[in-house]
Amino acid sequence: MTKKEFVEYWKNKLISEGIKTFPDDFLDNVETLQKKIPAKTLILGSELFGTFEVITTDGEVITQAENYIEAKYYVYASQKRNSEMKFPVDKNHIPLIVKKYEQYIDNIITEVTKDFRKSFQDTKEINPVSEILKALNLVRY
Repeated sequence: MTKKEFVEYWKNKLISEGIKTFPDDFLDNVETLQKKIPAKTLILGSELFGTFEVITTDGEVITQAENYIEAKYYVYASQKRNSEMKFPVDKNHIPLIVKKYEQYIDNIITEVTKDFRKSFQDTKEINPVSEILKALNLVRY
């Protein structure tokens, strides 16, 4: 198996298993409201006095998140490029929702890395996990 075949195998495997969507698949009956956001990828901006800017890739400021975890929530929610996102009414739920998503991504990273090391024991190839995540539009900060 080549590295390219390995990447294709894992992309297809994860797609066939059903890739979870943030935040929908991690809300667990948390009461939410709809927030309008640009249908663009959002990224973390600068920290300003303890708050974090959430910006578009063009540099347009979208919001000031109260903390790093809330900023990551916006970034993760923007990956599907929808013009609205579900946002918890009670912001105290945000850390757990983000943690569940990050554990999900970490499990994928661990599984792919283990398989890569097993499949390519005698190689100095770079682990393609970031290539796989990028192709599936999955982000982990």
